[in-house]
Formats: sequence, C-alpha cells, structure tokens
Amino acid sequence: VKTYSFRRTLAFWGAVMCVEGCLLFLWIDLITTYAIGTPEMLYELTKVPNFVGGLFFMAGIYLSWFELINMDTEKLNANKLHYFWVSIESVTDLGIDKASYVGALTYLLGAVLYTISQVSDFWELTPGVHNLLIDWPLIVGGLMFFLGGVCELKINKVFETAPTRLVWWVAVLNCYGGL
Repeated sequence: VKTYSFRRTLAFWGAVMCVEGCLLFLWIDLITTYAIGTPEMLYELTKVPNFVGGLFFMAGIYLSWFELINMDTEKLNANKLHYFWVSIESVTDLGIDKASYVGALTYLLGAVLYTISQVSDFWELTPGVHNLLIDWPLIVGGLMFFLGGVCELKINKVFETAPTRLVWWVAVLNCYGGL
C-alpha cells in the first residue's frame, strides 16, 4: 500500500472546492430570486456567501494550478515543490500543451481578480474606487475566465471533433461562462 499523498488527490480536492464555491454562488441567486429574508438580512445572506464561495472557488483553481506546475515532482524534483510559478518550458518538456499552462494561469488570475472584487464589496466606496476595486476586477476577471475557456476549447479539440464527449460540452460551457 502506497503512502497517502495529498498531491495524488489534488484534482479531486480542486473539483470539490470549485463545486462548493459554485453552490454558494447559487445560494445568492436563490436568496435574491425568491426574496428570502428581510432587507436587513440581505447583506449577510448575499455578500458573505459570495466572499466564501469566491474563496472556495479560488482555492479549487489554485489546486489545479498547483497540480499542473508540480507535474514533474514525482520523479525529477521530489523534494522541491513549486507553489506559485514554474516556467512554461518545464511544463511543455513533460509533453503538456502550452494551452494547459496558459489556461490554468488565466483561470487563476481571473479568480484572484474576482476575489479582490468580492473583498472590496464589503465596504461603501466612492465611485472611482468602486470602479477600480469592484467593476474592473470583475470585467478583467471575466475576460481571464473567457481566455481560459478558449484554452480549454483548444485542449479538448472542440473545433476538430464532433460534440460526442462530455468534456467537449464542458469546455464549451466553461468558455461561454466567461462571457
């Protein structure tokens, strides 16, 4: 029996974190659509779950990034983990498409920008600061998610194959979600 390794379960935990974040985002739509709670409770019922959901989502995306930048640690650099950055050449030398690297990085940057917006949304800000810390991070973060989705389209050969696989549809929907 092999020793448990957290790195062997990164894809699972990344997916779990992203799903938890998405469920909290759906909670906000549920609250606002069905007018659950009183107007005084709206802050706690929407802004806090939005922030926590964003943290879960960012953690899940970071785990995917962490997994990608540490693909070589099983044999080459077992004692040297990368936490934030690795050169694109070290990933492509392992036979991984550049689009995987670029896509994972743009998803991570988009999640960081969304989190900046979610944290800033806790305070009343002047219009100029609001644009800088809330509006622009959402716009640029959405663009990053779209670009990550375009990378997924390339990775999953969406333009070269028929829509017969689940991953084909997931890639298309991820790209569309960034619009």
